[in-house]
Amino acid sequence: MLKKLIFLGLTLLLFQISYSQTAEAWLKSGNNKMAEGNMLGAIKDYSAALDIQPNLADALLGRGSVYGELLSFSEAFTDINKALSLNPKLTDAYFNRGLLFYLTKDYTKSLLDYNTYVAMQPNLPDGYLARSHTFIKLNLLDQAKKDLESYLVFDPTTYADYATRSSVKIKLQDTVGAISDISRAINLDPDNIDLFLTRGHYHYSVNNYKKAIEDYTVYLINQKNNYIAYLKRGEAYAELEIFGAAIEDFTQAIRLNKNDARLYFDRGVFNLEIKEYGRAKNDLLIALSHNYKEVELLHYNLGIAELNLGNTADACREFKQCGALAKEFIDKYCK
Repeated sequence: MLKKLIFLGLTLLLFQISYSQTAEAWLKSGNNKMAEGNMLGAIKDYSAALDIQPNLADALLGRGSVYGELLSFSEAFTDINKALSLNPKLTDAYFNRGLLFYLTKDYTKSLLDYNTYVAMQPNLPDGYLARSHTFIKLNLLDQAKKDLESYLVFDPTTYADYATRSSVKIKLQDTVGAISDISRAINLDPDNIDLFLTRGHYHYSVNNYKKAIEDYTVYLINQKNNYIAYLKRGEAYAELEIFGAAIEDFTQAIRLNKNDARLYFDRGVFNLEIKEYGRAKNDLLIALSHNYKEVELLHYNLGIAELNLGNTADACREFKQCGALAKEFIDKYCK
């Protein structure tokens, strides 16, 4: 009985201590939990702050922002709108509400909020970048470009800054600059393998296939379950006419995504290149069963496979389904 009474007394003490915490302390705790990614815990702490001080604008902004992260838009708008009604100078509220409007496709209102944020914080880069996305959605491309150029004026400091700036440079068709920035990001955070994947894509886009393969390989050593990475490295190998390696990568990609018709089609074409006509035929037939969109091209390659397997009649049947694309073969073999 004594132990039970001691436990009960301790419980009551803890209960009293928890409710003696100030609204500001709950707000700080909510902010910390949000930064840690503990969204439900953050909501609980922000709500505790608001139970004590219902008009604490910062807590409303915090809770509304978390609701936005969780895509609970109605609750997010309610909290952030109230926060702004209590404190119209709450700068971050305009940014976050602008994002909410963007996510709910109300781009005109999104633009109004981002305009306010940029006017209040002209020396911060995030407003220009966010607003550029809204300009693009409104097809105001010149204004979007100006915002992107304004964003580039700011000097990056963290790996995330360099990575983001690299994506901006890609939009402005400065691939060389983008590669330089993503490389700086990698130097600052070499354990972030996603950066290698991104740089691989950049190298691929400027036909630097060897560099692309190097980056895709670093990524795939650490992350073996991304079929797109295998696909892109396989395509890079194919561009270098290293078809055996391309086939291996597409086989891995197919293992991870068995329903992508283009994987079978491309592997079939690679098999044609190395004269593995039976395997090519099998892959192309699977692509056909998966409704590969470029039907005429598919039948053309099937015809090539059948022809090299000695199946002239079957080859002609395929060639006749791809029109002028196979005219030369039809004239020669299908009389």
